[in-house]
Amino acid sequence: MEQFQTFLQKAKQAREFTSYNSIHLVLGNESCDLDSTVSALALAYLIHYQKCTSLVIPIMNVEAKYFPLRTETCYLLKKYGIDPNLLIFKDQIDYANLLKTGKLFTSLVDHHVLSSHDKVLEKTVVQIFDHRPINEEEICQGEHIEKTVIKIVGSCATLVANEILSCNPSILFSELSHLLYATIIYDTIGLNKEHGKTFDEDLTVAQRLEDILKTSPNRKDLFDLLWKVHNDSSTLTTKDLLYRDLKIVKGIPIPGLPMLVEDYLKREDAYNALTTFITENKSASAVVIGIDASKGVRRDVAIFSTDSHFKNTLINILKNSQQIAGSDLMLTEVVTKNESVVCFSQGNIKLTRKFILPLVNQAASECKS
Repeated sequence: MEQFQTFLQKAKQAREFTSYNSIHLVLGNESCDLDSTVSALALAYLIHYQKCTSLVIPIMNVEAKYFPLRTETCYLLKKYGIDPNLLIFKDQIDYANLLKTGKLFTSLVDHHVLSSHDKVLEKTVVQIFDHRPINEEEICQGEHIEKTVIKIVGSCATLVANEILSCNPSILFSELSHLLYATIIYDTIGLNKEHGKTFDEDLTVAQRLEDILKTSPNRKDLFDLLWKVHNDSSTLTTKDLLYRDLKIVKGIPIPGLPMLVEDYLKREDAYNALTTFITENKSASAVVIGIDASKGVRRDVAIFSTDSHFKNTLINILKNSQQIAGSDLMLTEVVTKNESVVCFSQGNIKLTRKFILPLVNQAASECKS
C-alpha cells in the first residue's frame, strides 16, 4: 500500500517532465463512477511497473468539485486508505502543456469514444479497455493504438483486473484487490446473473480475486452495503443528484440516478433542478436514467427537453429499440406533472444505460442531419 501511495504522490506533485522518458495518462470516462475511478487507478499502477522511467498519471475525468458526489467511490477509497486529495482531476491538468513535450501517451478505461474536451489526446491513445458495445463510427482508432480490449462484461474492472493478473499479479496488494473486487460486485449487482449484468469473465476474475484475498465474502451483502452508500443522498441537493453519475453523448447529458426517475420527479424542486442542469450543460435536453435495486431491480427512463423534435425522435427510437438495436426496452409511459418531461417505466430490466446511450447518439445525429 505504501508503494501505491508513493506512486500517487509522485503523479500529483509532478511539475516538470524533462527527466521522464515519457508521460502516460490513464483516463477514465466522464461519469467518473466507481468502475472508471478504480479501473484508472489500477491500470495506471500496472503501467507504472511496466514503464519504470515514465511518469504515469491516472486522471479522474471530472472536475474536482463534483467528485465528493460519488458517495460509494469516496466510501471505498476511505475504507482502503486512499486519500482523494492525491487524485488528479481533469480541471487540475493541462493537456496542451503535456502535448508540447512530444512524449505523451494515453490509455482509455471504461470508454472508447473521446469527448470534445479530451479529443486533443486522440493521437496519443495507445490502449483501450472498455466493456460497452463498440461505437464503430466514433471509436478512437489508428495505427498508434497498440492494444484494444473491448468485451461485453459487467465491469471494466474485470478487464483491468484480468490484465493485471495476466501481466503482473504481484502488484495486487490487499487494498487494491479489495477495490477491484468490490467494484465488480457493485457493477454486476452482486454477481447475480439474473439481472443481466454478470458474465463468465466477471465470475472468473472475481473468483481469482477471492483466492488472492483468501476470503469468500457474501457477495449480496457487499452489494447491498455499497448500494446503501450509493443511495445516501442526505448531503446532496436535487441538482447534485444529476451530476453524481453523468455521461454526455453528442452534447446531451445523461445522468444516472440512484432512484427511479418517477420518484425523483416528485421532489418539489425537481423541474427547477432539471432546467438549471440543462442550462449549465448548454443543452436543450437531458435523458435521465433511474434504477431502484433495493428490492429486486426496477428501471425507468425520462426525457426532459425543450426541443420537441429531439424529444419525439428519441421517444420513437426508444419505443422501437427491438427493430433498431435488437432488444425491446418494454416501455410503459408514466404520468408526469410537466409536459416538458416524458417518463417511461422499463419492463426489460436487463437493459442498462449502456444500451440506451447509442440510441441517444442516434437521435442526436438524426436531429442534426
